[in-house]
Amino acid sequence: MNKIILAGAAAAGLVAEMAVHGYMDIMAKPMKVQSVISYFANKANDKNMEAFHNFTAKKMEWINKCDTEKVSITSQRGDILRGYLTMAKKKSRVFVFFAHGYRTDHNGDPANFMRYYLEKGINFLSVDHVASGESGGNWVGFNYFEHKDSLDWIEYLISRFGKDIKIIIHGVSMGGSTICQMANKVPEQVVFAVADCPYTNALEEFEYAVKSFGIKYTKVVLNAFNAMNKKFAGFDLNETDVRRAVINSRVPMLFVHGKKDTFVPTKMGVELFNLCQNEKELFLVEHAAHAQSIMYDETGYHKKLDEWIEKYLKM
Repeated sequence: MNKIILAGAAAAGLVAEMAVHGYMDIMAKPMKVQSVISYFANKANDKNMEAFHNFTAKKMEWINKCDTEKVSITSQRGDILRGYLTMAKKKSRVFVFFAHGYRTDHNGDPANFMRYYLEKGINFLSVDHVASGESGGNWVGFNYFEHKDSLDWIEYLISRFGKDIKIIIHGVSMGGSTICQMANKVPEQVVFAVADCPYTNALEEFEYAVKSFGIKYTKVVLNAFNAMNKKFAGFDLNETDVRRAVINSRVPMLFVHGKKDTFVPTKMGVELFNLCQNEKELFLVEHAAHAQSIMYDETGYHKKLDEWIEKYLKM
């Protein structure tokens, strides 16, 4: 009996240790935030990641020549958040708000779309989400904090440039999920949303990732993980579920997902598309891994955006 008790205690200790280390690694702001370029550079042995790093690096060469204004807002939690606003050469009343993915910043996912939008004559605002890049805050929200902050950024644009502006919201990965969470809350200035490889719920995404690594005690680990999140970050990860927001979306939604996404499974994007009750479209990209649809079919992606801009903005 004692051996059984000891074995149980050891297993419980292992689960607790996994949960604690996993929680701090995933949710806390890192000592040094990496841009997506640095992240992918460290994975140069992976040919797919290296190709994506090179793809983004080429975009940055053009972006670095742009005249970008650094702007700031204060979140409802008191965190200073940084934004990066680039205006199109020709005066425009149309803006894109772009939400980046997990552990990247404004130099990550937004960089792969910035030139496209600016050359379409659309002003571009990208941001560093809470606990990312140059923004303050200690905890990643996996859309819980990010969607609230993003709505504040939308209000910043309206307050600064006027109620007659039009706004596209576009996000990738965690940013895509953030866009989904915003969909039933956006003001009338938002004309449509683009959700690229969004997850349905952070805990469901974690469970999928944990199982893919063959880790046992999945439910126990995730329950412990969520309990710590409630204590430290102050919210329940179940509140990252975007289904209700998508069902009640106020705006048309374009869902994008790579067919070879093994990080956020394609079925999550398909499920959200099916749930959406507003005007919608699903753009699936052959062979594309997570967040890489723009690299695998840049022409097709741009064509799809062209169609939506023409339809909803008459540009």
